[in-house]
Amino acid sequence: MTNTRIASQKSSPEPQTRVPKRQRGHERVAVLLEAAARVFLEKGYDAATMTEIAAAANSSIGSLYQFFPTKLLLAEALHIDRLQQLNGALAELAEKTRGRSAAEIGDAIFTRFGRFIEDHPEFPALAARRDVPKERKAKSRAELRASITGLLKNAEPSVERDVDLLGALVLELLRIVVAAANDPDGSGDPRLVGELRRMLRKRLEEVTPCT
Repeated sequence: MTNTRIASQKSSPEPQTRVPKRQRGHERVAVLLEAAARVFLEKGYDAATMTEIAAAANSSIGSLYQFFPTKLLLAEALHIDRLQQLNGALAELAEKTRGRSAAEIGDAIFTRFGRFIEDHPEFPALAARRDVPKERKAKSRAELRASITGLLKNAEPSVERDVDLLGALVLELLRIVVAAANDPDGSGDPRLVGELRRMLRKRLEEVTPCT
């Protein structure tokens, strides 16, 4: 009887982010996201509270929960927004790097990524979260890898034969940069990024055919 009763019970629906329908709502969500970015940067994701984020946005806690019922949903919305901006930034490099060598394209990617981290210093904290949904994480990594690979495909001389491996390599090096930025012992040390850039340049030069 007990098992039957349990089986017949309906599970509670998962909380969902509310999508605003009006411009004022979109503007409010933007304010909440930027407030979350500041608090995540200052406190770290785990220590940050929804109350602190609401206060940073000059908003009531009820208004925050109206759009984002949980901290996870708020962090996910902010993380996805930043990833979209990163993919957009990489897309802007396409015309600027077309016809350049693979090594030059690698340098351009590192430079643009460094500027992105400067503009969005909360990104490493978002990327380091332990509750990032696995499916979304895999999808985001695939999109970033595709963006990087697309840039390398425009290299001259061509590195087409190794381009998928090189795209994965660049992505892994960028992940190291993000992890270091979230590590109190490694953040702010420009030598690490410089070493990674030199490693990447050397590898890209090795696979570039002689003309």
